[in-house]
Amino acid sequence: MLAALSIVLLVIFLASILTTALPPKPLEPQWQLALIAALINNGSLALVGALLTPLALWINPKNMRLRARLKACRHWALAAALGFLLLIPLQAAAGWRLFNSITSSQEQQGSLFAQKLSGLREAINSASSQQDLQLKLQKLFGNNAGLTPAQLNTPINELRQQLLSQAEQASNRLQQRLEAQASLKPDRLIRESLRIAISSVAYGVGFAFLGGALPRNSKKGGIFG
Repeated sequence: MLAALSIVLLVIFLASILTTALPPKPLEPQWQLALIAALINNGSLALVGALLTPLALWINPKNMRLRARLKACRHWALAAALGFLLLIPLQAAAGWRLFNSITSSQEQQGSLFAQKLSGLREAINSASSQQDLQLKLQKLFGNNAGLTPAQLNTPINELRQQLLSQAEQASNRLQQRLEAQASLKPDRLIRESLRIAISSVAYGVGFAFLGGALPRNSKKGGIFG
C-alpha cells in the first residue's frame, strides 16, 4: 500500500508541474516564476512520495522490487536536491527581470501619456474655433476622438478653459501615479524570494538526506537502508 501511495503522490506532483510548465516558455520570467512556485508549492508531494519507498522497504525488507526502486529513488533524490537549491538564484534572477520589465513598461506608459497631454494642451491653446479644435483632436487621438455636440456649441474661449482644466486634472492624476510607482519597493518580490529560498533549502536538505548525501545516525538496514 505504501509503495502504491508513493507512486500516486509522485504522479500528482508531476501532473501539477506539467500543467504549469506547458506550453514551455523558458525565456519568459513569468513562466519561470510560475514553474518555481509550482515546484515549491507541490514539493511536499514529491518529498513524501519519495519517503514512502524506504518506509515500504523497511516494512517488507525482502521485496527486491522495492529495493531496486529505492536505489533509483536515491539517484533522483540527489538530482532533486540539487535542483531545488538551484531554484534560489533562478528565482532571484527571474524576479528581478520581471520587476525591471514592469517598471520600464510603466515608465514608458507614463511618458507616452505625458506626451499626449502636452499635445492636447497645445491643440487647445492654438485652436481658433471649435471645428479647428475638433480636427486637431482627431489628428492627435484618432477619428473617434473629438468634441461632444454640447462642446461644439460652447464659445471657444469658455471651451478652451474647460478643456485646459480637465487636462490639468489628468496631469495631476498622472503625476500622483508616477510618484506612487516611484515610491513602490519590490517588497512582494523580496518576500516571495525569501519564501522560495527557505523552502528550497529545506527541500534540498530533505532530498539530500533521502539520497544518502547527508550523514545518518540510523543503523544499517534501518528505514533508509
